Amino acid sequence: MYLGIDVGGANTKIVSSDGVVKSVYAPLWKNKSILYTLLSEYASASELEAVGTVMTGELCDCFVTRREGVLHIKEALSAVFKEVKFFNSNCTFKGGTEVDKAPLSFASTNWLASSMLISEQYEDAIFVDFGSTTTDVIPIAGGAIKARRTDLKRLKNGELIYSGVQRTNVATLLKSVTIGEECPVSSELFAITADAYLVLGYITEEDYSCESPDSYAFVDRDESEKSRVSAMRRLARVVCSDLEELGEDNAVRIAAQVMRAQVDVLVASLKWMMEKYRLEQVVSAGIGDFIVKEAADSLNIPFLSLSARYGKRIAATFPAYAVARLLALKR
Repeated sequence: MYLGIDVGGANTKIVSSDGVVKSVYAPLWKNKSILYTLLSEYASASELEAVGTVMTGELCDCFVTRREGVLHIKEALSAVFKEVKFFNSNCTFKGGTEVDKAPLSFASTNWLASSMLISEQYEDAIFVDFGSTTTDVIPIAGGAIKARRTDLKRLKNGELIYSGVQRTNVATLLKSVTIGEECPVSSELFAITADAYLVLGYITEEDYSCESPDSYAFVDRDESEKSRVSAMRRLARVVCSDLEELGEDNAVRIAAQVMRAQVDVLVASLKWMMEKYRLEQVVSAGIGDFIVKEAADSLNIPFLSLSARYGKRIAATFPAYAVARLLALKR
């Protein structure tokens, strides 16, 4: 058995080459040592042949530099597992000593592992992974991955959208909302995208895996902070109001405008890549593929969700699955 691990800043995802999936909300900025505890349960698996790893958690602000973050993650994995292979920006697996020599070439490679596996199956497509925090939009033409190799360059080029289906502050997506008339929004962290999609019915309370903005203010409150009513209350605060004053219909309207904003940004990125690379298909992974479908439908281009091929759980943790599969294929 091969194990694929995707160490993110908020979530760590673990998938075996035979499809066993685990995704854990494990915010590194709160506890850098959490990886040791989280991964130790897999260390003694007798059937484990090798571990492949990708990461994005090095960007967490608990690390002074990304270099420090990469090395911390490498040390944690190397301490738990006997044989760990790290996936780099050249799409090759290297041992821990190579990470020490050039840490930044191993930073933010989870999207690349996914794209590598996808490029072997779909030679001409735009691969989109819409996750809880970020969205990767990767053009693949003639079987070649056309995206830049660093997050900074991808961010500049529309290949990385720092917006996700759960953890994104609503105030970063909207300058104003229409609730009868146009109203500016507050810049506070009152509501996140998970609130919008819970209200709209795209996710359930169980799917709401991150902390809500209320978790800090109401630690001992009996009522669930992840109920639909609580989510509407948070959306009402975005316009300096409450649910009594604003009403449920307007809270739903705000949620719909959050979704529209994310769809519009993705549409712009897809349209640019379609024109530049002459691509006519979207392949989607991640927990936000319903947003990707909306964007693809608005552009009238074919849409394929990887959940139809691999199942919802693997599609939601695709970089971890991809690195496990790539490692198995190369050994």
